[in-house]
Amino acid sequence: MRTYEALYIVSAAVDDDGIQTMAKDTETLVANHGGAIVRSEIWGRRKLAYVVKKQSEGNYILLRFQAKPDFIARLESTFKLNESILRYLIVHLDEPALRLEEEQQRRKREELARSSARAEDDDDDQDAVPVPGRRGHADDDED
Repeated sequence: MRTYEALYIVSAAVDDDGIQTMAKDTETLVANHGGAIVRSEIWGRRKLAYVVKKQSEGNYILLRFQAKPDFIARLESTFKLNESILRYLIVHLDEPALRLEEEQQRRKREELARSSARAEDDDDDQDAVPVPGRRGHADDDED
């Protein structure tokens, strides 16, 4: 089985329930043909780069899944036959791309951990900051 990512744009005329149904139907199609869903995200309504089928907005849905290569033709034909789908793109994610993405996510997690640790250290240091208008320590007031 290979890992694929499908991004498809649904007409803005479809309501939120219809979009949810469409996403679930696509997930069910993948599962019924022996595939596995890795991630499914509904990005919501966005402005299109150019007018497609007389529409300037669409609802974006991203689906990452694992399936056999012969299933992709079936999925493409399903997208083509659905009049509510304005555009779609299905890409194969090879092993180097998946490893690179995993490495980027690991680095991001580490950076977030470091930045949160720095923020905690900064909070601790704020207690030691001198109060504006005061000079030195209390012992220095012997003038």
